[in-house]
Amino acid sequence: MDINNSDDDFLEFEIWLKNGFDRGWVSDVFCNTHDGSPMTEEEMQEWDEGGDPCSFQVRLNYLQ
Repeated sequence: MDINNSDDDFLEFEIWLKNGFDRGWVSDVFCNTHDGSPMTEEEMQEWDEGGDPCSFQVRLNYLQ
């Protein structure tokens, strides 16, 4: 890792993350431990009807 480039890398990551959020590819920030992952209206309806909708997730880690 290039320590001198860490500020530039962080800025690039923020741009990348905001682009994903703006396009609907990344959810808003949430606490999976206390809130659980956000569900769409369709997933909530399926859950309320006794279904078990899958929610595939990734955790983004930014190492400095």
